[in-house]
Amino acid sequence: MYAYLDDGPHAGERMRIEPGEDGRPPRTVDLTGPDGDAARYELLGPHHNDDWWIYRRARGTGGGRSG
Repeated sequence: MYAYLDDGPHAGERMRIEPGEDGRPPRTVDLTGPDGDAARYELLGPHHNDDWWIYRRARGTGGGRSG
């Protein structure tokens, strides 16, 4: 299963993600941005098939600790 990161410091990146116990993609993905700040990405929906999912940076996760 793969994530496509739609925006934020990782915009355009693709990464492998592990499905949850239910076989679905995780609702959020937490990463560290290039500046060292936490960046949380939220699931938007499927990309072009069931193995690829689009994530967008969560609001309020710029600068400092994500919540």
